[in-house]
Amino acid sequence: MTQRPKKNIPVGRGLMTSLLEGFMWLDRGLQQNLQAHGLPSVRRLESMVLVYVASGIQRPSDLARTLGVTRQSINSAVRELEEKGLIELTPDPADKRCKLIRFSREGRPVHIAAANIMSNLEAALVDRLGEQTIDALLEGLTKEWGDVPNVATEIEDAAT
Repeated sequence: MTQRPKKNIPVGRGLMTSLLEGFMWLDRGLQQNLQAHGLPSVRRLESMVLVYVASGIQRPSDLARTLGVTRQSINSAVRELEEKGLIELTPDPADKRCKLIRFSREGRPVHIAAANIMSNLEAALVDRLGEQTIDALLEGLTKEWGDVPNVATEIEDAAT
């Protein structure tokens, strides 16, 4: 595996940092706009739970695995979202021991508003960065990346 040459990218501003900062920009935009419209604000983990529930992941255990957090963290976020009236837990018809998360009647307008806010934030990025840049970003991020390669040898070699 070869190293990719950096093109005038400052140290510490690689792909991972840039992706995280992009995510945080979108999440801050969502929170700021929800608050501006008098809608309930949510913590970052709660926001991530809502995004994945909207995309079809409904079991708390699947959310924990997808987000790489403990079930306890997910259960805490789900409880808070339930207390805010945004979601509800329903029995899983496929497994009576499990619950499914879905938007509550009161939470649906917030879900629709959040989807509109995200769409408008993406449109703002198209205006700022250009349609080609956003299309290329989405194309690269939505491709199958495959299994994570083992690069430990290269890391060890670089450290010596």
